[in-house]
This record gives sequence, C-alpha cells and structure tokens, in this order.
Amino acid sequence: MPRWLAHLLVTLGWLLTPFWAWGASFFGAWVGARVAARWSDPVIMVGVVVGVAAATGLGGLWLWITWMRRLPHRLSHRMAPRRPSAEAKAAPGD
Repeated sequence: MPRWLAHLLVTLGWLLTPFWAWGASFFGAWVGARVAARWSDPVIMVGVVVGVAAATGLGGLWLWITWMRRLPHRLSHRMAPRRPSAEAKAAPGD
C-alpha cells in the first residue's frame, strides 16, 4: 500500500468520526424507540430512547476512536518501504 494512501485513510477515518457517532446514536434511538413502545408513560419512553441513544452513541464513539488510534500501526505493516535518502546512500557501508 502506498504511504499516501495510508495517510489518506487515516485522515478520512478521523474526519468520519462525528458521522460514526451520529449514526450509532441514531441506531440506538431507533432501538430505544422499539423498546420504549412497551411503556405507556411518555416520560419513561423518552428516557429510554435518550438513554439507549446516548449509550450506543458513546459506545460506538469509544470503539471507533480506539480502532482509529490503532489504525496507523496496522497500516504500517502494509505500507511500502521508504526510499533511501541521499544521506543513507552516502553513508559508509557496513
């Protein structure tokens, strides 16, 4: 994998962080609404929806950030080696 592509993937991954958190919280709100339909009290229903949305949003954000912090190390194993610099070529060989 070229180095520029690895750097682009890391940059795009960090830029997608807010959308990932939004999507996870939206999914959590949908699940919370399905669960909250069992109650008849609207305050409890809203509390369940907000609680599940917050839990999934924060949990998804935590997982994404943890994965993104480890991504450069994972990509480094697939990157093309660096070209030798002029100083390395001029150094006496061993």
